[in-house]
Amino acid sequence: MAFPINKGDPSSSITHQWRYDVFVSFRGDDTRNNFTSILIGILSHHGINIFLDNEHLRGEEISDKLFEAIESSRISIIVFSKNYAFSTWCLRELVKILECKTKDQQIVLPIFYKVDPSEVRNQKKKFGEALTKHETKFKDKMEVQKWRIALHEAGNIGGWHCKKDHPQFTLIKEVFEVISRVKLNYTKIFDVKYPIGIDSRVEDINLLLDVDSNDVRMLVIHGLPGIGKTTIAKSIYDLIAYRFEGSIFLENVKENSRTNDGKRQLREALYFEILGGGTLKELGAIKRINMRMEMPQHKRILIILDDVDKLIQVTDLLGECNRFAFGSRIIITTRDEKLLSTLQEDYHLTCYNYRLMELDKHESRELFCQHAFKENKPKKGYSELVDLFISYAKGLPLALKIIGSDLYPRDDIRCWKSALDKYKRVLNPNILEVLKISYDGLDQTQRHMFLDIACFLKGLGKDLVENILESCNSYDPYYDIEILKDKSLIFVDKEGKLSMHDLIQQMGLEIIEQESKVSKKHKRLLCYNDASELPDKGLEEVEGITLCFSQPRNMQIDFGRMKKLKYLTVRNLICEDVKYLPNELRLIDWNEFPSPSFPATVSLQKLVALRVPGSHIKLDEHFERCRLTALKYMDFSDCQNITKLPDLSVIAPNIKRLKLDRCKNLVEIHQSVGLLEALEYWSLDYCKNLKMIPRNLKLKSLQRFNLLGCESLWKFPNIGQSTERLALPPSIGNLTSLQYLIIGTKYLNDFPSCFSTLPNLNFLWMLDVEYFPKNLDIPDCFPKLEVLRVMDSNITTLPDISSRFPQLKRLHINDCCNLQKIPRLPSCLVAVEVTGCKSLDSQSSRRLLRQFAEKVGLPRNIVYPRGSSHRDYASETDFPHKKGLSFEIDGEVLIQGSKIPKWFNHQIGGSSISFSVSRKLLPSFAFCVVIQVQKKVRYFKYLSGYYAINIFVDGYKGLHSNTRYIFTQTPPSSSCSYLWVFYIRDSSLEGIILNEGTEVKLQLEFSNNNPEIFEITVEKCGVQIACTCSPPNSAADKVACIRIQERLKVSFDGRLKMFLSRVAADVLPFKQKLDQLSNAQDGYYCPLCEIAEDSVLHLFQCCPFAKRLWYGGRWGFRVEMIQAQSIMEFVEHIIDPPMELLAERVNKDAFTLYAAVAMKILWDAREDALFSNTKASIDQLAHRLNKQYDSYVRSLEITQGTEDQNNESVWTDMPIGVPEIQHQCHPTNTIPTPISSMAQPFLNEDADFNPSPPLKKMRTS
Repeated sequence: MAFPINKGDPSSSITHQWRYDVFVSFRGDDTRNNFTSILIGILSHHGINIFLDNEHLRGEEISDKLFEAIESSRISIIVFSKNYAFSTWCLRELVKILECKTKDQQIVLPIFYKVDPSEVRNQKKKFGEALTKHETKFKDKMEVQKWRIALHEAGNIGGWHCKKDHPQFTLIKEVFEVISRVKLNYTKIFDVKYPIGIDSRVEDINLLLDVDSNDVRMLVIHGLPGIGKTTIAKSIYDLIAYRFEGSIFLENVKENSRTNDGKRQLREALYFEILGGGTLKELGAIKRINMRMEMPQHKRILIILDDVDKLIQVTDLLGECNRFAFGSRIIITTRDEKLLSTLQEDYHLTCYNYRLMELDKHESRELFCQHAFKENKPKKGYSELVDLFISYAKGLPLALKIIGSDLYPRDDIRCWKSALDKYKRVLNPNILEVLKISYDGLDQTQRHMFLDIACFLKGLGKDLVENILESCNSYDPYYDIEILKDKSLIFVDKEGKLSMHDLIQQMGLEIIEQESKVSKKHKRLLCYNDASELPDKGLEEVEGITLCFSQPRNMQIDFGRMKKLKYLTVRNLICEDVKYLPNELRLIDWNEFPSPSFPATVSLQKLVALRVPGSHIKLDEHFERCRLTALKYMDFSDCQNITKLPDLSVIAPNIKRLKLDRCKNLVEIHQSVGLLEALEYWSLDYCKNLKMIPRNLKLKSLQRFNLLGCESLWKFPNIGQSTERLALPPSIGNLTSLQYLIIGTKYLNDFPSCFSTLPNLNFLWMLDVEYFPKNLDIPDCFPKLEVLRVMDSNITTLPDISSRFPQLKRLHINDCCNLQKIPRLPSCLVAVEVTGCKSLDSQSSRRLLRQFAEKVGLPRNIVYPRGSSHRDYASETDFPHKKGLSFEIDGEVLIQGSKIPKWFNHQIGGSSISFSVSRKLLPSFAFCVVIQVQKKVRYFKYLSGYYAINIFVDGYKGLHSNTRYIFTQTPPSSSCSYLWVFYIRDSSLEGIILNEGTEVKLQLEFSNNNPEIFEITVEKCGVQIACTCSPPNSAADKVACIRIQERLKVSFDGRLKMFLSRVAADVLPFKQKLDQLSNAQDGYYCPLCEIAEDSVLHLFQCCPFAKRLWYGGRWGFRVEMIQAQSIMEFVEHIIDPPMELLAERVNKDAFTLYAAVAMKILWDAREDALFSNTKASIDQLAHRLNKQYDSYVRSLEITQGTEDQNNESVWTDMPIGVPEIQHQCHPTNTIPTPISSMAQPFLNEDADFNPSPPLKKMRTS
């Protein structure tokens, strides 16, 4: 029969350790002495490791040991027989098995032994009788319902139907063949010690592989050297290899392909594993090195080729790559990003490219600490140092592992500081060896380019770097730069600048130093704070020099000796007189250039970029005599001695980028500048005294023009009479390539009619205008305008935007205090931001909200609850009109405020929230977060960053949004809060929400562009969805809380009574603890056990650490006997315990008091572990529990009583001295003592019982 593979979540954890091959769930009375015994005997005889549940050891309740065995088994076999469902033990096993199938991708093999699968699936005949009996017997209807769901799900899994006339041995043989194939294919080739950051990346790759699809796919994994490509590929192999009929992982393909013997060995390994044949040598093919093998077209295979750097290595091994069986997968790891495009063109496959990114700060911290401390957090006093090492490694796993291992077990802060200082100066040789492999694969010219970028060009625009390198090498360097990118040695950042990883740059500097020692020549000089002076010898060979000091320093430089100098970068250098600059210079990047003019004899005909911001330069007659024909980039920002920009058509006719921002004394610009045909970027922002720009603008290449804050620009020479208002010249209509225009002056009166027809204008930003220009209020204005921003202006109304700007996608109106109305917006609009508009009427706000609701399909009765006015809604969300409103109509709304509306039926502290949904749910919902923005630099107005939303399904990352960019204006105050709403509607959710009660978690990730200016905190979040879980703080919960108060005795301590009530109702809202939590580490996992997701119910009922406290207390209570499904149900059991929960000589009141004190101590211990990074031992907590309980007993004068006990008591009389298996807990009293003798002097270690808030990621059920 076909192999019944589960179609579970492909994102299961790759770090799961399987202790057993098979777990067998069966009803002993039905099959122990026949079918099951034969099955187990045959499997065991053939070396299958089986966990066999000894039914004689079973109690009424399922044990932890059995659950652990299920979790530790690779395969579960369920033998459904006629009386299987009469056993609650079997049913609980079944629920656990299906849970592991979903979360851990455990393989489930059902055998229907003399029962029809439909009887199991639909609970017919004996299965129906059993469930009806359980419903009569058990008060907990929810558990019986879970059993029904589990039986229905298991009945739908493909398996074997063993009928009366079916040969049992044949069936058992088929089962054995399936298990053998799984076991053979699932031989782990990799066992990582600290698998930090692996799971999330494997999940992403699994989504691309989509093993269940039937096409042939190839995936190329690429990234930095030392980023972990091989580690991830091995983890993928371990996770999915069993899903294929043949699989192989070939390591070090590049290294092994260098020799004929190596190539033969690779082919032999591939042939043996995939085709199942002998070696090539046996077939007489050893000499046919160039032989192409054809892949089997009938066999679904997985091939991973690790560390490939040339296409021929792939074709040598895989042949033509176009004859694979359907469903096959090929994975290649490489440092060469472009390898994929070549493969995609040559082979007809579905190809994917996955760039492996560096670890984030939290992952880096944990990985480093595991190697440096052998635990997941720093030791006391080392936290700041750890952050410095993490900053140095920049998320590179190789560096984090090597450095962390080098520091272990050194417990000396001075030693750590010394090591960090050394690492910054000298790259660890083991790291250097790995990083240098990509460098060694470059040709000579590419190596020179890489070293030049590492020393002088990092951080410059990609176009500028290409122009500079083209001038140096006399050919277009585009190809070579692409090679450097493909090998992950450099990359282009979000701003278009060329950059590289800090350790890659340090590798380059190490190479330069080593080459200088060998050649005794200095081609590239780098002088930083520790350099007192330049070397006296070898300056004639210098091609580049960087002089960067943190404080101003006097140093005289003899540039006359540096005839070959191409690159000059200077910061904080004071030179009294620059007499000479070399003619070979391509780059001058000198902040605060000290001289008023360039040397009279200078001839910079090869100069490509001149950047001298904040300099004393005057652009005098010496500059006018220059002929800078190669100059393309010029930056004179903040140069206060410049009064006039001369004739650049003669000086620099090929200029492409001209920046003159904040030149406060600049008055006039030469008319020739308006005729520069190559000029693409021109910025004149805040040139306050500028009065004249060219009348004739024929800048056919100009794409961006900035005229912000030019207060004196009030007339143009072509205007016949003086005027007090600005009018742009008609020639502005000639700027046919213009895409981006920023203009701002309060004297702006109007635009010429030709301006509104600019064919390519995409972005228009107007600042400080009196009213909206009349010439822009015409139909079909700006045919390609997509973004319109109006700021700090006196406008009162806007034109009919729908007809005036038909292509507009984003509208931003900021601090327009007189604006009273916003018209209806076009349907194509995807973003609207309106902030600081104090006069905006409520009708416009309602119209915007209504339009948003209509666009995304949000029900009106949610946005505007029936019977509520708009004013009520605004007060609830805390966004009155004067504070501002901003929202994204395509599914986003950003509102100033700190309260989540009540119509969000789930709310919690932190950046993520969980809820349950059914398979019939329409996959659409609203998600919101409250973020607090704290300004560190008060005058800074603009907040920017990148964000994404992650969607986790049953604990595993299923979807994530595309990373988006936010740029918004903040109010003058030092802090403000925003309510940020996202409407998510994605049909792909339908494919991953498979079961009833699927748990979904939403999480916001935000990357702040300016952490030194803004501190961003995600305070809380909410979701509005049609879910299957009960809403928090429902009326039923409130009634239950009242019932709890009434059922507890009047004498019961009031603080403990309030604590129990608030725990049950999930009302522990203390904001200061939530604020602390935003900075806490590991908030998602229980801080006591550190192995399971944190929740209130987990803390009190399931946490292994908590269980040890319950059991280690006075009476040895087994808390797992309380099978509560919610925290409310758990508290109900505590205040009204069933008889079987009570030990001898313990009455209900004593039990409730003891349990309440234990819960409070556990809550406090959890908070200490989370917020203070301190965790008390079980001995300490047990001692505290007994001491506080005794004090309460004395104060409340509870008398002991005895009641009839159930035989299955969950209490255990503890012997003197708790044995080792009970974790060596030593409570104060190890033998039950009469209540009257329990009173001891009371030391109240925590007199304040004000309950603390739940974890920001803590669920309440």
